[in-house]
Amino acid sequence: MNPFFTFANQKCSRKNFLQISIGAAAAVALMKMPSLSAAAQIEFTPIPLAQCPTDPLIIAQKSQNVQNAYKKVLTFVNKITDRTLREKVLAIIQYPAPTVMEQYTSNSSVERTYQKLLQKKLVDPAIITWETLFPPYQKPTKPVQLFISAPGSGYSSHHSYPGGLAIHTAINLGIADAICSIYQDTLSYEVNRDVVLAAEALHDLAKPWVFQWNTDGSCLKELTIAGTGSHHILSIAESIHRKLPAEVIVAQACAHNHPGTPKDEADVVSWIQSSSIIAGVDPVALGLLAPDGKTLPLPHKQEGYITHLGDHDFVISVPAAQNSIQLLKKLAQTDYGMSSTDLETIRFNKFRNYIGAQLSFMQLNHTAASPDPSAGIKNLVAQVITK
Repeated sequence: MNPFFTFANQKCSRKNFLQISIGAAAAVALMKMPSLSAAAQIEFTPIPLAQCPTDPLIIAQKSQNVQNAYKKVLTFVNKITDRTLREKVLAIIQYPAPTVMEQYTSNSSVERTYQKLLQKKLVDPAIITWETLFPPYQKPTKPVQLFISAPGSGYSSHHSYPGGLAIHTAINLGIADAICSIYQDTLSYEVNRDVVLAAEALHDLAKPWVFQWNTDGSCLKELTIAGTGSHHILSIAESIHRKLPAEVIVAQACAHNHPGTPKDEADVVSWIQSSSIIAGVDPVALGLLAPDGKTLPLPHKQEGYITHLGDHDFVISVPAAQNSIQLLKKLAQTDYGMSSTDLETIRFNKFRNYIGAQLSFMQLNHTAASPDPSAGIKNLVAQVITK
């Protein structure tokens, strides 16, 4: 089996919950963390296009941005004061094996789970079948790829290059941690920061499994379960299987939506139901849902809302990635001798993957808004890859 695989275009369809506060939260994150507020001066060693690596792990390892982000993720996780929780989260980040699959020893066991999801209308048979319910893997005790080499999202979405997951997670952890601090500093009360940090760190834990790389440097399409990307459902299922605390799992489930209205809460409930079916557990008995199974445990805790707010890097990074990819396609043709056919092959994909990991699509997008964007982008890319 190809050791790399993935998700594809996921549209920016998440609920616009309090998005007006996201900019403020990001600013708070920068103020609270001097190491993030000062732009790091990274020196690049340009390489010829012909020497551009294709192995996602090597690309991630050669990126100072990715290495720094991964260290930040570990730093945030190490802030968790509960030792047992901290060690469980670290174990997943450092070795993200799909252990939830330990209970699936035959095709019939997968079919039974699929039928349960189908009966509750949590899967669309026109989109996903029992054969495609789970991404490919070799064995449940071995990661398909490491956390550090996984992309942040689908191949046309945010941070879609090797190492993008580490960058996305580090940014989200910074935002969530800062929100905890600003509430404490301004309102003089403390939320459970351990729960927030654990939930935010684990919210995309299944992406190394779901978003494996293709041999042409692109990623496969992610399917949906219960109306959201399967990585979210499989991430929650993995946390359930690894026996994370219920309050962490509930907060993690809120990453893609919040329980602020009955309609929004119904989304989160359906995700917990789906994940519980896959993990083979009763969500009510575990305290993941209220006794009637229709809502989250009551009263709602703020940690889930904060986890949701923290997972809003995508608001800016999705359009930044999409715009940057188009700019790189133009540059590849005008300056690096690529044809339109090359843009659909490993020749372009290794070019954009390496540039994404080295520079980030965010920086390219920022440069595209400068007085002379064409010259700025050419100069940036030339620092990384020569003709």
